[in-house]
Order: sequence, then structure tokens, then C-alpha cells
Amino acid sequence: MKKYIFTAVCVTASIVSFAQKNDATLNNVTETYTLNPDGSINYDYSKSMTFHTHHSFFSLFGETFVVYNPEFQKLIINECKTTQKDGTIIKAPANAFNEVLPSGAADSKDYNGLREMVITHTGLEPDCTVDLSYTISGTPDGCPTLDIDKIIPMQGANIKEYNIIVNVPQGTKLDWSVTDSNVKPVISGNTYKWTFRNIPAAAGDYYAPASHNGQPRISVTTAGSLEEALRPLTVETMDICEVPSQILEGKNTSDEKAEAIQKFIVENIATGNVVPELTGYGFRQCASVLESAFGTPAEKALAMARLMRSAGLDAQVVVAFPKNLKTRNIKNISQYLVKAGDKFYGVNKTGIYDAEYHADRDDIVDLAGNPVSIILTPLIIDNNVAVELSVKDGEVKTDEGSVAKRGSYWVYTIPESKKGIDSWGIKQLNSHRSDWFELRSPITESDCFTIKLDGLKSLTKNSDINLENEVGYIRLSIENNGTEVILRREIKLNKSIYSPAEYPLVRKLLLDWYSPAFRRMVLK
Repeated sequence: MKKYIFTAVCVTASIVSFAQKNDATLNNVTETYTLNPDGSINYDYSKSMTFHTHHSFFSLFGETFVVYNPEFQKLIINECKTTQKDGTIIKAPANAFNEVLPSGAADSKDYNGLREMVITHTGLEPDCTVDLSYTISGTPDGCPTLDIDKIIPMQGANIKEYNIIVNVPQGTKLDWSVTDSNVKPVISGNTYKWTFRNIPAAAGDYYAPASHNGQPRISVTTAGSLEEALRPLTVETMDICEVPSQILEGKNTSDEKAEAIQKFIVENIATGNVVPELTGYGFRQCASVLESAFGTPAEKALAMARLMRSAGLDAQVVVAFPKNLKTRNIKNISQYLVKAGDKFYGVNKTGIYDAEYHADRDDIVDLAGNPVSIILTPLIIDNNVAVELSVKDGEVKTDEGSVAKRGSYWVYTIPESKKGIDSWGIKQLNSHRSDWFELRSPITESDCFTIKLDGLKSLTKNSDINLENEVGYIRLSIENNGTEVILRREIKLNKSIYSPAEYPLVRKLLLDWYSPAFRRMVLK
């Protein structure tokens, strides 16, 4: 897969699937951010990586990708070489460097000026070492603040040493925090240096939190406050931008209008993967977004809010941050939302963003940096289903669920819930995990199936299970009175994010919930 290294103010990320944890070793990475007195930002990057497997260079790290904006940034490659196992040094030839248009900007002419340098590492073999360094120098009309958000672990590679260095002018206040690590900066004058050592490869477990709980992460900003950090989003567009009349046709209530406008934005405006720092934290006006049918998540949110206000709705852009982050800047916004009335609307799919269900993992703030009060409310589902099972022409028929013949017997299976845990698709649960575990929301789900038997006999015995632990409980029961079977299921999970230590507890509850013993009954 690809490793993306963005600009002077961009994050490094690798996207890897099913990789061994020791495919490669990052011997040393140093990222140096320098904020100059004139407001320009320089970024210096260097790495030394040893490849252990063919997979490491064929699929994971054989290329490096650097995205930048030539309008206010200049890229210089300082060194790119491969040292083979026998000591032979191979310098990257000229044709190893190729500039292309970043895929995230391909659908909009307004972003066709962006560039992605594709660096193809040459002379690769197991146990070779690649050394790469480059510099991106900026101009004063680049980004208004120096922002960093770096998740240190990588999938596919262990890390021996990772350095983050920040240089700021005298008197510049630097706000910083490190999560899930005790690393503190070494401060020398106006230079801050954080060093992370011996970081294992990211586990890449399924259902890992988007907030990367449990992984060392550093956030830095020179913004004096959260309000200042979010200020680029507060520039009110003055262009004429009104909702097409057909969108609101037949929509009378505020909720109907808001939902129609969201649907229009989601279905007609493509989402572009252009991070704000690549545009100097500039955002296009609503009319440009609609005309190009393309927008970044921030631009789509700003356009949606503008259209809602033009329709007479009280709408404003709000943003969500992972709750575990203390230092917040425009780079670590997890979601852009529009608050219309008391409801929240996302930009990538229709439907209401249930903020109250996510209150244990997200903090929502307005663009003045003020918290939007959200009270954690678990998802509550209560299903009461009446089922009839009857024999017709030698076959067992049902109006709910499914029936399968097994020799001289029949097995009835209750239907899966379309709204509850069944719809979350989390049946594959490993016995152990290194990553934290994230559910869609806290939940209390109750099912009661009253199954009427017509000409049939249930061989399923009465049973009763009550299990409670620190993360929730499960209650399962079957009552068989001969003509009718009542199957009751109830589960409660107290929160959405669980640590690796808590995982066995929530796993036990979920496995019992999925157990066939409380989903099936044998008939004769």
C-alpha cells in the first residue's frame, strides 16, 4: 500500500492491510517544523528504514508520497539512497522522482495546482536500508498557525526512534500535549524536541477507535486559543448561494428542509481529500463548491450551513474532536457537522448524527471554541415480535425469521435486528487484541419473540442466563409452555470505547448475544 508524507504541516500516515508487525523497522525519523518570524513555515523530514521482507517494499513502503502546494511551498529532495545488505549504496536516479496530481484533488479544477511527488525507492531487497530526507520551505502567505497532529505508531513497521522538533520565534506561545505516552519535550531556548523510542507496530485490529486511543500521539499548535485555531472556518462567504427551489419542494417543517439540503449536499457534492494545510487554511465559497460539485469536508459543511440559512433555518457549523485530545487544532478535527435547531447533520452520509450516542468519545464545539452540551444517551431498542410457525404441505412456514430442515427435525432462527447490535457487523471477535475496541454507541437492546406453534412441538428446553460485569450485562431466557415459546434477550453495554483490558468483558457479552442457543429452536 502507500505511505503518505504530506507538507510542512501535514501528518505522516501509512495505510497497510494484514501486514506483519516486523515487515520493516524505522530506525530513525526526524520531523523538524520551523516557524519563522515572518510567519513562513519550513519542514525538514528524514528517515532511515530497514526492510525485512519482500512484502515490506512490494506492498508497504517501496514508495514515498509527498504532497505540497507550489503556490506557497517549495520541495527539495536532499538525499535518497538505498544501502543493500552487502554495503552497496544505490542512489535514486532521476526517474525515481515523478510528480503527479494528488488523487484527492483530481475532481476539482480549483485544486489542480497541488502536487504529489512520488518517490520510488530503488535497489530494494530484504535487509536493505533506505535513507530519505527532504525539505519543504514555505512563504509567509501559507498557513496562519503552526499545527501538528502526529500519531506515532505505524502498521507494518516497528519504530526505534521518532523525533518531533519544533522551532518557534522568541516569545511565541506553544500549546502541546502528548496522549498515551509519558514523553515530554526537551526544551532548549525556543526549540522543543520530543523523542519516542521503541514503539511497536500498530496492531491494525478490526473495530479500532478512530480517535486512536492507546497509541502515542502528539498535538501542537501556536494558536493562542481554540477560537483562534478555528478562525479560518468563521469567514462568512458573501457570494449568493441559495437552495435550488426543487430541493425544498413539498418540504414544510424545519427538519424536512434540513434533511433535504443535507441529502442534496451528500448526493451531489463529491468529497475531496484535500487537507486544510494544503490550501493555507483557505476554504472556497459556497457557490464554487456547488458549481464544481466538489468540496472538502469543511467546505461541504460550510456550504450546507449557508444553504440552510438561506432557507430560513438557524444553522451553524460545529466540529468534533476526539475526547482524549487536550491540545486541539484544525488538523485533528474528527468531523465537520452542521447544527440546525437541536439536530446535527454530517457531510458524507444522510441522516442525523446522533451526537448524544457519541458523547463518550467526541467533544463538539462551535467555531468560537465553546463546547456544545451533549449528554451521553445510550441507544435504546425495544423489539416485540409475534411469530407464527405452522405446517403446510409437510413444510414448516414462518412469517418472521427462517426455518431449515435438519433430518427429521426443523430449526427455526429468529430474524436479525435491523437497528441493533446485529446491524453493526461485529461477529468476528478475536480472543485477544492490542488496540482499543470501539462500538457504534452505548446500547440497551431488548428483544421479545412470542412464537406460536401450530401443529409443532418445540424440543428446546427452558433456560435462563444472567451475566453482569463492569461493562454491562446480558439476560437471556426461553420459556416453553407447549403451544407457545417466549424467547427474551436483553443486553446493555455502558459505553462505546473499551481498553484492551476491558475487551474480554465486552467480548463475553457479545458472544453470548450471538450464541445460537438463544437464536434458534428445534422443532418436530
